[in-house]
Amino acid sequence: MMKRTNTADGRMGAIARGVQARLEEKTDYSRRLTRETVDIARALGIADREIERWVHQRETRSAESDERIQGIKRLVRTVR
Repeated sequence: MMKRTNTADGRMGAIARGVQARLEEKTDYSRRLTRETVDIARALGIADREIERWVHQRETRSAESDERIQGIKRLVRTVR
């Protein structure tokens, strides 16, 4: 049995994260999660400024994830 290299593990992990992000995007999971979290945070009395900061960070991570997905798609096209 051939042992996988760290590079292969890293690539597979990146692909899995891209697939997960894509599934979350397609199922609207991410937006629902954000909406529910904001509702709970408000009910707990967390300041709007802090909630807005968290939402901004989450949106930034989502945009970065979209960029990674595009990179993965380019990588997959070169492998074909």
